Amino acid sequence: MIDLINFSLSPRLKAVLECVKKCDVLADIGTDHAYLPIEAVRENFCQRAIACDINTGPLEIAKKNILAVGFENRIETRLGDGLQPLCENEADCIVITGMGGMRILEILSATPVKAKNARLILQAQHDMEELRRFLHSNMYNIIEEKLIRERSRFYVILVAQSADASEIVPWTDAEYFLGKIESSDLILYLREMNEKIMGYIHSISDEETKNLAKKRLAWITIAEKSIRQHSEKEIKKL
Repeated sequence: MIDLINFSLSPRLKAVLECVKKCDVLADIGTDHAYLPIEAVRENFCQRAIACDINTGPLEIAKKNILAVGFENRIETRLGDGLQPLCENEADCIVITGMGGMRILEILSATPVKAKNARLILQAQHDMEELRRFLHSNMYNIIEEKLIRERSRFYVILVAQSADASEIVPWTDAEYFLGKIESSDLILYLREMNEKIMGYIHSISDEETKNLAKKRLAWITIAEKSIRQHSEKEIKKL
């Protein structure tokens, strides 16, 4: 059994927690064992938290974990799909992590009113481009993108907030694909993206899809070149 007194979050969840800043009510959607809400309360990132999950098994473990650290008066568990367990304007910060981008998109689309006034912290395992486009088209401003490396994997965390249409400036196709990430590991992340595309581009038979893959490879090459040029300029300043 995990020692929750001396427990520390994984680098990915720690980075997610740092994006929370300070809030009144944190809602963790797909909470699993409630590690994130427990740390959020312990570190005073929120006054109270709601741990939601669609599965009863993980939620029962979450309840036991919450009791084990004595936070039952500050963390509530709720069973349900996506944002359904939440009331409108109940949470001022909503975290959705560890799912595909399309699944996160579905959750936000199902009950958009429950997320509209909250700070969103989203970590998708894939389909990042679709998620970025969705956020802009649904009047969410992407405030920050954070790249985290955990063991051999990279994770991108998006922070978004609802905004007026006038505040949202559409990105280029390359930006929706690559994101706007500042990180010392960015060039390694770009190389990984390049390798993935090179791994499947030769098996693509549809000409339109193949051309898109070639465009993406070109965007990656341009981004890598830009990073190197910037690094060289910074070195010359020293």
